[in-house]
Amino acid sequence: MLAFEAAARSSSLTAAAKELNVSRVAVSRQVRQLELQLGLALFVRGQSHVELTRSGKRLSRVISGAFRSIFDEIDTLTNANTENFISISTTAGVSTYWLMPIIGKYKRIKPDVHFRLLASQEIINLAASDVDIAIRYGSGSWPGTVNTELLPNWVSPLCSRTFLATHGPFKSLVDLCRVPLLEFEAAVDSTSSWTTYFHQVGMLEPPPTGMSTYDSFVNFVQAVLDGQGVGLLGPPLMEQFLAGGVLVPALEAPRIQQGMYFLCQPHGATPSQAVREFRDWLLSELTPAVASTL
Repeated sequence: MLAFEAAARSSSLTAAAKELNVSRVAVSRQVRQLELQLGLALFVRGQSHVELTRSGKRLSRVISGAFRSIFDEIDTLTNANTENFISISTTAGVSTYWLMPIIGKYKRIKPDVHFRLLASQEIINLAASDVDIAIRYGSGSWPGTVNTELLPNWVSPLCSRTFLATHGPFKSLVDLCRVPLLEFEAAVDSTSSWTTYFHQVGMLEPPPTGMSTYDSFVNFVQAVLDGQGVGLLGPPLMEQFLAGGVLVPALEAPRIQQGMYFLCQPHGATPSQAVREFRDWLLSELTPAVASTL
């Protein structure tokens, strides 16, 4: 391909050989092998130059464009300013409903900072994966990381405003048993299940057996947003929807605190200035939110 591209660009096997630092015979042989592989004549050969056939012109355009794209990407990678680059790992739910709005707000302040966002349920090795920051949920006990508390997660019965207008009002938790309840079946905390929630808030009647369940948090949230039922959700992930009135409390019901979100960094790593500034800004941004949960 290199021999063909050079010969096509210069219309000369000799010039192509000089550019590639090989013999003219080697270039001619490589071009001939390509023609045999494709079953097409790519050049009309003259004594001092070569001329592309119709097939050769078409192939030349494609190959030249591909090489330009490759070289442009290499140039971008080798000249990238890694000092203004922040790599963050978290789950799809945290990324979609919490981190993306945060990043959007930060980029309005620091437009020259660029982010690489890795969404995965796996607990990855931060140092080995070249990740600067991870947002994790749990106990805060992960090997090889330095962890800073961010915010606790809260759940209570939430629904869309349209759903409440259609099916409500609800005077008690018992009333919820007559409407569709939605549940995230892969939740880490048991209090994300309706059975456990009802038990924990002192409701003795068992919840209905006909509930819709989801193994994807994003699908679960979307179902609640679409007005398909009531789900156990809350801040911080749902803060934007609560603040905008998209989601509302189904009724006045106890709110349960679950686990904690942590900002995690590789132990022993020296973060760049961009990472330090983003971390400090994030912690300062969350300070009012932390105070409001106390």
